[in-house]
Order: sequence, then C-alpha cells, then structure tokens
Amino acid sequence: MSNRMRSTTLADPKTIPEEFMQAVMHVVLGEQNYSATGDYSAPHLKPVVARIYPLFILLYAIPTAVGLTLNVLIIVYISKYRLYRDVTHAFLVNLAVCHCVQSAFVLPITLMVMLIKNWVFGQFLCFFLPLLQDIPLHVAMLSHLLIAWDRKRWLTDPLKVRLPAFVCSCASWLAGLVIALPYPIYTTYLDLENYVPGFAGVGICLVNLVDDMQEYTRGLFVIM
Repeated sequence: MSNRMRSTTLADPKTIPEEFMQAVMHVVLGEQNYSATGDYSAPHLKPVVARIYPLFILLYAIPTAVGLTLNVLIIVYISKYRLYRDVTHAFLVNLAVCHCVQSAFVLPITLMVMLIKNWVFGQFLCFFLPLLQDIPLHVAMLSHLLIAWDRKRWLTDPLKVRLPAFVCSCASWLAGLVIALPYPIYTTYLDLENYVPGFAGVGICLVNLVDDMQEYTRGLFVIM
C-alpha cells in the first residue's frame, strides 16, 4: 500500500450488497496506485506469480498441446477406419471429445483466472466457466461407466444387444449439463464500474456463500 492517502471514492457504499462489501474493498485496496481516471480493464498479474508466471504457462502449455494433439489423433484414427461402429470405440470418441474440450478451453481459461487478479472476462464467462469446467468432467466419468457397463453386459451374454453408443453419449452430455446447471445459481457477478470510478470492464466473480448449498450438495452426492 502506498504511503499517500488514496483517492478511492465509492459511488455510494449503501448500494453495494453488504455480503459483498468486503470483496469490493479487497479489490479496490489491492490497487496500490488507485486513480479514478486509471484504466483497470487490462489484466493485472497476481503479485505472487508476477516473476514466475512463464513457468506456469509452460507447465499448462505442455499437457494442453499434448492432450489436444493425441485426442484429435484418436478421433481421426477411429473415424478413418470406421472403428466407431464398435460401441467401445464410439465411447472412446466421446471421451476424446471431452478431453479436447478440456485441453482447448478449460485449461487455458483456468490458467488465466489463476494468474490474473482482476476479473476482466465479463459476466457471461463468470457464469459459464463453472459449467465449462465441470460438464466435460462429468461426461468423462459417465463415459467410463458406460464402457464398463457395456463390457460387463457383453461378457455376461455376448448375444445381448450392445448399448446404443450415440444415444448414450448424448445422454452423458445432457446428464453432465443437468448436474452442473445449478452452479450459476450460486455464482454472483458484480460490475465494479457501478460502484468504483475507473473500473470499467472489471467485475468481481465469486461464489455466493450466502445461499444454502446443502440441499444441492446432498442431492449431487446421492446422484454421483
């Protein structure tokens, strides 16, 4: 914090929800040279990673590139030789698609959120990011369960009709969406421009712990 008195001026503290006042002040006071005419819409690195962030980028870039490349190759190989006619290979395609989404979108965006201290990604991504992070995770888990279930059915009775791969794959994505859909309900986005001058394009994205999540967590535990 600078030695001089800051010129931080809130539009009207009473307009800020009481449960989020601490979060707003934490962001504002975190700017050591705050000015009402300053531009805070640009990404600001967290001080703790300011010197070593290239290492984090490298550590994330390697699995991102390798994972995306290998999973695309799996999809191309199975498609080229039409192995998707086999139910197990069809489920593997669904699994590879999940990992492609994680490698291409989830890992890079998650890394940016970890490194940048001010939320400059907008309101949409604030609510959509939890879905983007969790839906592929649920789909991948369900795909593994479907593969195991199908193999168990086949080993028990080889003459039994195999699971419909396309229908089951679509159902896994729908189930993943349903499981993750309540997440935005417990997410809150505050546009700082409405409360603090100079913070145009900057917001606060946080979990709303005021709402009771016990019922949702209990139901999710039973389902999973």
